[in-house]
Amino acid sequence: MRLIGFILNLAVLTAAALANHHDSLTLSPGEHSLVRYTNESLIVQCRSPSPDVKLHWKSPKGEIIHEHKGRIHIEQTAPEQLKIVFAHIALADKGNWTCEAVEGGLHSKSFDLIVYQKITFTEKDTVLTVKEGQTATILCELKGEPQPNVTWHFNGQPISVEANASKFRILADGLLINKVTQSDTGEYTCRAYQVNSIASDMQERTVLMKIEHKPHWTLKSHLSLQYAYINGTASIMCEAQAEPPATFNWYRKQKRLESNEKLYTIETENYWSRLTIHVLDAKVFDSYRCRAHNHLGSIERITRLDEGEKPPPPLVFQLRGYNSNTFDVDLSAPRDKDQLGPMDVNGFRIEYMTELEFKTDAGKWTNAKRKDFPYEEGANFLITNLEPDTVYLIRAASRNLAGFSDYTKVEKCKTLSLEPRVSAGALLPPIYQLLSVLLLAQLLRHCH
Repeated sequence: MRLIGFILNLAVLTAAALANHHDSLTLSPGEHSLVRYTNESLIVQCRSPSPDVKLHWKSPKGEIIHEHKGRIHIEQTAPEQLKIVFAHIALADKGNWTCEAVEGGLHSKSFDLIVYQKITFTEKDTVLTVKEGQTATILCELKGEPQPNVTWHFNGQPISVEANASKFRILADGLLINKVTQSDTGEYTCRAYQVNSIASDMQERTVLMKIEHKPHWTLKSHLSLQYAYINGTASIMCEAQAEPPATFNWYRKQKRLESNEKLYTIETENYWSRLTIHVLDAKVFDSYRCRAHNHLGSIERITRLDEGEKPPPPLVFQLRGYNSNTFDVDLSAPRDKDQLGPMDVNGFRIEYMTELEFKTDAGKWTNAKRKDFPYEEGANFLITNLEPDTVYLIRAASRNLAGFSDYTKVEKCKTLSLEPRVSAGALLPPIYQLLSVLLLAQLLRHCH
C-alpha cells in the first residue's frame, strides 16, 4: 500500500511539473485570437522559460517554419526567444499557429490567426455597350472576407429584382438584364457591404450601359418648309439620337454638301447638325436633305427652302423705364391684325453690351448678349441681370419666318447706381443751409 501511495504521489507531482512547464511558454501579443487584414504585417514572439529549451513554429498544416527570410519567416533575437514574422498576410494564412519546444512533449503555445480581406473589384471597365433586344450581363466580380453582401442600383435607385423577375436576375458575379431597350440606358451600380468584428466596409462600382440602336429623330415634329430672303441666311437643324452617335450628311439634288465660307456652313456635334445657307441669289431656294446614319440603320428628312420677305425694322424702339439691373424697352412693328401672313413680324431680338465691351471688341457686336421675344402688343420687353451704374449699348431687330430685319440705331442707356439717392438739400453748401433755416424761422414768426 505504501508503494502504491508513493507512485500516485509521484504521478501527481510529475503532472503538475509538466503543466507548469507548459504554461511557462509565453506569446506576445498574448491574445488567443489575432485579427488582421490581408497585406498587413504581424510579428508574434514566443519566449521559453530557459535558454536550454529550443523552440520552433508550426503552421496550421503542421509544417515547421525553417525560413529566415521571405513572406513568412522566423527570427531568433535571443536564445530563449523565437519570433514568427508575417511580412504580408494572405487569406491562406488563417488558422492555428503553434510555438513549441523542439523536444516535443507538452511544451507548446498557440494562437488563432483570423484574416479578413477588404472589398476589391476585379473588373475595371466602366462602359458596356449592348445591342437593342439582346441580353446584357453587367459584371461585378469582387473579393472580400467575409463574403460581402451586394445590392444593385439603376441611376441611383434600388433595383427590385423580385418585382422585376422577368427583367433582372442576380448572378454570382453580376446582374443579368433581359431584352434591353433604350430605356435601360443608364448607370448601374454594384454596391458591396461587409461587416466584421473589427470594422465595416462599403465599396461600389458603377457601369454606364449604352444600348446600341439605329438613329431616331429627337423631335417628332419637323418644320418641312422654311423661308429666307436674298442676302440673308437660313439655318436648318437636324437632331437625331443614336448609339453609336450618328454621322450626319447634307444633300441637295443628290449632291453631298460640304462646308465652305461662301455658300454653306455645316456645324455638327454627336446628336445634331446645322446647315447654314448663305442666300446670295434665288438659286439656293431648293430642297435640302439631312441623312443621319450608323451601322445599324439610317433616317432622312427633307426641308424645303422658299423665298420670303425681309421684315421691316421696329417702328418704335425706346427705353420705357430702368433701374439698377433692368431695362424696360418699348418695341413695336407694323403688321396686319386682321389678316396675318407668313411674312408678318412674329417677334423681336434685342442685342446689348456694355460700352466697355463694345470698345474692347473694336466696335463689333459679335460677343453681344441677345434676347428673343415673341410679338405681343403693349408687352413689357425686359432686359434683366444688368450691372448697376453701367453704360450699355442696345439695339433691336424684327423677326419673321424669313429671318431678321436690319437693326435699329444704337441707343446708349445707363443703369442706376446702388448708392442711395441724396436729397437736394444735402447737396447745398453749409452757408446756404444755414440761411435756409434762418429764413424759415423768420417766416414762422410772421405767421404767428
